[in-house]
Amino acid sequence: MNRTRPKIQVPRETIDEIRSRSDIVEVISECGIPLRPAGRDYKGLCPFHDEKTPSFTVSVQKQIFYCFGCQTGGNVISFVQKHEGKSFMETLEWLAERLNISLPNQDVRGSLNRKRFTALEELNRFAVEYYHRQLLTENIGTPALKYLQQRGVQPKTLRLFQLGYANAARRNLVKVATDEGFTIQQLVDAGLIKDEARGPQDRFWNRILFPIQNERGVPAGFGGRALSEEHQPKYLNSPATILYNKSNILYNLDKARQSIYKKQTVLLVEGYMDALMLYQYGIENVVASSGTSLSENHASLLKRFTPEVIIVYDGDASGFQAAQRGLHRLLAEGLRVRVALLPQGEDPDSFARQHGAAAFTQLTDKAINLIEFQIQAAIQQQNIHRTDVKAQVIKEINATLLNIKNRVERSEYVKYAAKELHVDVSVLWHELRDLGLKEAPAPYRTRRNKTAPKKSSPRAQIETQLIEALIQNPELIPYIKSQFHYKDLTEAHLVKIAQLLWDACTENEGVDIQNLISECPDEKLRALISNALLRKMPSPNLQARVEGCLKKLRHFLLQDLEQRVRSHALAEGADEMETLEELVKLSNQRRALAAYPFHETE
Repeated sequence: MNRTRPKIQVPRETIDEIRSRSDIVEVISECGIPLRPAGRDYKGLCPFHDEKTPSFTVSVQKQIFYCFGCQTGGNVISFVQKHEGKSFMETLEWLAERLNISLPNQDVRGSLNRKRFTALEELNRFAVEYYHRQLLTENIGTPALKYLQQRGVQPKTLRLFQLGYANAARRNLVKVATDEGFTIQQLVDAGLIKDEARGPQDRFWNRILFPIQNERGVPAGFGGRALSEEHQPKYLNSPATILYNKSNILYNLDKARQSIYKKQTVLLVEGYMDALMLYQYGIENVVASSGTSLSENHASLLKRFTPEVIIVYDGDASGFQAAQRGLHRLLAEGLRVRVALLPQGEDPDSFARQHGAAAFTQLTDKAINLIEFQIQAAIQQQNIHRTDVKAQVIKEINATLLNIKNRVERSEYVKYAAKELHVDVSVLWHELRDLGLKEAPAPYRTRRNKTAPKKSSPRAQIETQLIEALIQNPELIPYIKSQFHYKDLTEAHLVKIAQLLWDACTENEGVDIQNLISECPDEKLRALISNALLRKMPSPNLQARVEGCLKKLRHFLLQDLEQRVRSHALAEGADEMETLEELVKLSNQRRALAAYPFHETE
């Protein structure tokens, strides 16, 4: 069940205040991107692509960012949108909350929905605190505390993760929550109780409780671990609610995100205890799938924070199968995937307790690529030399190869798999094509020399100069708008940017480039506008430069018109003298305009 967000209409003045008060350097740094001063600007490694040399520039003066490596750019709003995977409205809410700015709500129904969400979040917080107090209360939480101590959970970890305990009574939470002012319906909506025929009953009883929080640290649900073997199921999660959807949440992501950013990799384990204990041992870039299969939303969520996932599952047959189920979704999202193989009978929790954090880190550092993993899994579980078994393994491996986006990486894996399985490379490529691979790559590629980047035409350079000048000096837009129509530009991306500038320019107000960046739906256009803002214009006299661009563009337009007249005359058999006179007139106009010197862009 997806959470439907209430509709909020935010006035332009409020958006401007949020943007102007949000220092882009602070926000980007808070999102885990290390920045260093570089003159008047800041630089760092781009969070949107892999690089070793910083090409990500943040301008304090202009409050924009731009990466010269992947050509991604924008302002503080577009950064949060892209980096955090938020919508425009979610981004405004996030930034507004950070600045303690109240967002006005002009939608009554939306206001009621928001109040409902907020009330359920508060109820979950209340439940977390209540169950945590129960765990730490003498004579009540003793059985749960004893179990956790036997598992090696330290007191500071209990408090950091706010572990809780629901005793064997069936109506404790119902009573304390309603006494606090929460309603039975709210308790049902949050998944904390079941409204049965015999009356409201607590969903969790005689269980250790693991609060499950979303990536922002807001409690969304609980996972409960039974304290006795007779109490089944062993693990019980909250049901799907408007706050909790197991396909959208990864346990511990709220605490792990900074470490994941820093290390640019995430360890993915199965259980709550695995993640909690690894975190206790100082291995903080770890999240748990809570025993569920990885969903597309999980893969998309991880992609927001890291380019690489190392799957660490139990060293048994079920662990192998669980890992393979999640591989394709991660690969389809463009993530790099490796698998750390634990010894037979071990899980991440037991391995870290017995061998220590250094040994566990050494194990994950040696994590193998996914094709190696699949082949090893097949060899371990089956007779790989049997023809039917080998055919099935090849089918499974090709299903994985099909999801790898990088062609070079896929090609290398094909060669590796062919070698390990003792089959011809061409067999794997034929199978891939049969499975729907649109490219038909040869098994052996020759490296091609890189061709020099194509130089822009003189006309494209003039058009670029004009648009860059207008972006840097939007007060010139009304004049240019009265003299020139954006549809006469020839470069498609410049036509789109010019249309945005023309549309934003009205009689009543000027063009705010920051608003243009925030409201532009096209990520590539946002980047181009941001890049133009960062460029230094070579001419100190922009008015003269713009006039020169106009003259040159009119020159090109006349040239186009000459060509059309000539083509039309030839097609229609028009009078030669009349056509000649018209062409001479156009040519004279063009030569007059050509007197203005041409300057190439820097």
